[in-house]
Amino acid sequence: MAAATLLATGEAHPQFFGAFGTSNDSQPPVTPFDPARTPPAPDYAERSEWVSLPDMRDPADDTPPGVRPIDQRRAKVAVFFLYPTSFTSGEQWNADTRDADLNARVAGTSIRDQASVFNGCCAIYAPRYRQMTLGGYVRWSENSVRATEVAYSDVVRAFRQFLVWNRGRPFILAGHSQGSRQGRLLIEREIDGRPTARQMIAAYLIGAWIERDWFRALRTTRPCARADDTGCVIAWSTYAQGRNATAQRIFVARQSGFPVEVMRGPHYCINPLDWSTGGETVPARFDKGAWLHGPGALPRPIEPGLVSARCDDGALYISPPGKPFADLVIPVGNYHKVDYNIAYMNLRENAGVRAAAFLRRVPRIS
Repeated sequence: MAAATLLATGEAHPQFFGAFGTSNDSQPPVTPFDPARTPPAPDYAERSEWVSLPDMRDPADDTPPGVRPIDQRRAKVAVFFLYPTSFTSGEQWNADTRDADLNARVAGTSIRDQASVFNGCCAIYAPRYRQMTLGGYVRWSENSVRATEVAYSDVVRAFRQFLVWNRGRPFILAGHSQGSRQGRLLIEREIDGRPTARQMIAAYLIGAWIERDWFRALRTTRPCARADDTGCVIAWSTYAQGRNATAQRIFVARQSGFPVEVMRGPHYCINPLDWSTGGETVPARFDKGAWLHGPGALPRPIEPGLVSARCDDGALYISPPGKPFADLVIPVGNYHKVDYNIAYMNLRENAGVRAAAFLRRVPRIS
């Protein structure tokens, strides 16, 4: 997709404008994007450019109490995971993968609380990448397009290195927020309709709006409709019940400079409590366990039955979750920060279900 098309489609619209739209660390850099000021490109043959690898001890290995990970070195399937926005510079458009503070923040949050969901099924590969600063989403512009393309240039090179190391195993593509938007581009440009698509178990593009019309332009990729579908996309964006996510989405588009037409919908959602796509409320008893590691050395316990949930126009509306999840709500009823965590154990189980279904249908990749 050309940069002009990326700008026209509003493909990178954020869920989190309401929380950060007026804070100092979320405004775009004052100076225009300048390739000469962009940090150097990572070399993905170097292990130091990966925040998680199957044979490396890292926070993606962490689990809730009483839950055991597999030995990732012997996993039959892999996951390529792209973490969400953690870079909030008002001076630089793209992150430096050598930034030790940023790398520690990524490892201790999204890798521990999100990527770890896949350590029950998969060998986890998570590259560092020169992601765009948060302000680039808050005020979308041609500068944002160019910064997004820098991030994507890393993602695609990391993905190609992953495929070399993976040696033909089936894989899951997963991300959150900016990572999911990069995953979407990866499907469009590198996976859909290509031989690699035959290896893709599913794509968990969580915390990103996925319009239903998007699938019409794809050749082999479709929305998942049940728990054991494969070769498909999973997506939802979490909101408090009683809120109007559609209205917020359109407001964000208007305020941030995205094309409003794309935001009007309809958008795709699958409910992680029972993997249905209808609009019925699924009771909290189907929530097999919410989980956040928490700030301490020891992980917090799993919290089963935390929320009920229903899908509507791309949003997953949940009942009040209580602490610590409620503490992370964005002040417009947006639970973007805990998209993975409100049904962590459902998601963990489902990754294994889809992997097993794929292996039954496609026992060997030639």
